[in-house]
Amino acid sequence: MVENIDDRDGLSYLESLDSDSGINQPVDLKPAQSETVEKKEPVKSLGKAKTYEENELSGAEESPWKILNLGLLPSRGMFYPEGAELLIRSAKTREIRHWSTMDEHDPIDVEEKINFVLNSCTRFKIKGNPQPFNFNDFAVVDRYHILFRIYELTFPNQENKLMANIRCENPKCRHVNKIQVTSRNLSGFEIPESYMRWYSEEERCFVVPSEKLQETLRFYIPTSGISSMLKKRRKIDESRGSESDTSFYSMAPYLLSNWRTTRPEHIAELKIESNSWSNDKFNAIYRFTEDFKKASLNRASGVCEKCKEPMESHIFLGGSFTVKDIFIISAGFDELI
Repeated sequence: MVENIDDRDGLSYLESLDSDSGINQPVDLKPAQSETVEKKEPVKSLGKAKTYEENELSGAEESPWKILNLGLLPSRGMFYPEGAELLIRSAKTREIRHWSTMDEHDPIDVEEKINFVLNSCTRFKIKGNPQPFNFNDFAVVDRYHILFRIYELTFPNQENKLMANIRCENPKCRHVNKIQVTSRNLSGFEIPESYMRWYSEEERCFVVPSEKLQETLRFYIPTSGISSMLKKRRKIDESRGSESDTSFYSMAPYLLSNWRTTRPEHIAELKIESNSWSNDKFNAIYRFTEDFKKASLNRASGVCEKCKEPMESHIFLGGSFTVKDIFIISAGFDELI
C-alpha cells in the first residue's frame, strides 16, 4: 500500500510561489475581461508544439521542489482543472530503497512502486481549492513523463543513463540504434487531431453532440484513480464468478470523469447500462477509445545514426532497459565505488 504523505510542506511552498508576483505564476487560461466580448471559437488544433528551450522546471534554488510546466506534459495539461500546479522533487534513498524491491514480473507490484514514487515525489493542487490532490489525479498518459522528470532530478549528472535499442524501420537499413531515453524524446501521447473539434475547454473533456444517437457523449482522459477503481471492481466481479466483461472495462476509463466522486455502484450501473447501448452507440464509444489507446503508447523516438530516418519504438522492448532500471543504476560494482 502507498503511504499517506503529509502534503503541507509541498502545498505551503506552492502557496509561497503563488504570492511571488514575478515567478511561477499559473497560467490563466481565461481571456482578459474587456468591454467587447469576443465570440469563443472551438479548439480545433493543438497549435504549434512547444520546444524544450522554454522553462520546463522552475523553482527557488534552495528548495528541492520544482514546478513542472503542465503544458509540456503529454496531455499538455488540457484535462486538468484551470489553476492546476504540479511540484516534483528528486527521489531520495527512502523511495529508491522501496523501488529496489520491485518484482518486474508482477504488474501489480510494478504499479504499486510507481504510485509510491509519484505519491512521495509530487505535490499537486488546484489554485483556490484547499483540497490536496495526489497521483490519483494524474492522467494515465502523463504518469511516465512525470516519472522520467523525477528520474532526471534524481540523476542530474546522468549517472544512470537509460538506453533503448531501436531498430530502424527503413527496409534498406534495419540498423539497431542505441538511443538514450529522456523526457525529451519520450512520446507518451498525442491527441488525434481529428478529435480536437470536440474538445471543451470549459469541461476539460471531449463533448460530442450526436444527431444520429440523439444524445451528447462525453469522453475523459483516464486518470490513475479511475483506472485503479476499475481494476478493483473487475477483481470483485471475477471473485464472484461473474463475467468480467473485457469490452466494458476497456471503454469505461474514458466514460468516468472523477475518481473522487465515482462509487462502486456507479460503475455497476454503467456496466448494466452498457448492455442496452445501441449498436451505433457502442461502435462510436469503441472507436473513440481504440483511437485514444493507440495514441497512448510510451515510445522513444530518435534518428537512425546510419540512414538518418526518424524512428521510434516502445521503451521496454528489444533488450532495452526495464522499469526497475529507472531508479536503480545498472552498473557494475566497481563503477559504483
